[in-house]
Amino acid sequence: MRRERTVFADLDAISRAAADAIEIAAHRAVATRGRFTLALSGGSTPRALLQLMAAEYRARIPWAAADLFFGDERCVPPAHPDSNFGMARDALLQHIDGLEARTHRIVGELGPDVAATDYGRLLRTCFPGADAVTFDVVLLGIGTDGHTASLFPGSPVLDERRHWVMPAEAPPEASTRARVTLTYPALNAALEALILCAGATKRPILSRLNAAGLEAEKLFPVARVRARKRVWWLIDRAADPS
Repeated sequence: MRRERTVFADLDAISRAAADAIEIAAHRAVATRGRFTLALSGGSTPRALLQLMAAEYRARIPWAAADLFFGDERCVPPAHPDSNFGMARDALLQHIDGLEARTHRIVGELGPDVAATDYGRLLRTCFPGADAVTFDVVLLGIGTDGHTASLFPGSPVLDERRHWVMPAEAPPEASTRARVTLTYPALNAALEALILCAGATKRPILSRLNAAGLEAEKLFPVARVRARKRVWWLIDRAADPS
């Protein structure tokens, strides 16, 4: 696994670079296995990427051979403004024929325990085998506390090594605390992880990550993300502390 870090001019440049990487990975996967698997992230930063893929990359990515998943979800109905699936549907899924039907959402409105159990079973069915590759690409972000997906600092879920999906709880200030998240065993079995980081509000946490050095993995969940081939940090100038 190699780690890469690239600083881009702005969020638009990040989105285009990520879309290019997804296009390359998708064609490689379809040529090799006949399908492409992508795990989506929630939050505001990925929205621009999804909108770009729904427009300029609509004919460039082999969507008919794609299966989409989610790295985490808030325990709300899909029409709720906090829903990761709802954001993805609005920005991407509804604009590509048949893509919503090939998107496997976390049914958050069932509650964290049931939704996590059901999604774990789904993933094990979709990716069978003791050492299965999960996703060709997983999209991730970073919170101002260093969390990614719904893996928050201090959470017992950080130490989960058996289940691929677990209930999680966000900090008290979150608008929706009840969550479902993929765990490291599922995220780190992806071939590539793209970590999108944009905006001045992310500069302090990136500075803390840089300063932490070898201690970063103990302090910040995002620092524990692995992938089988590459973890690529895509950062804009506003977020870059260097």
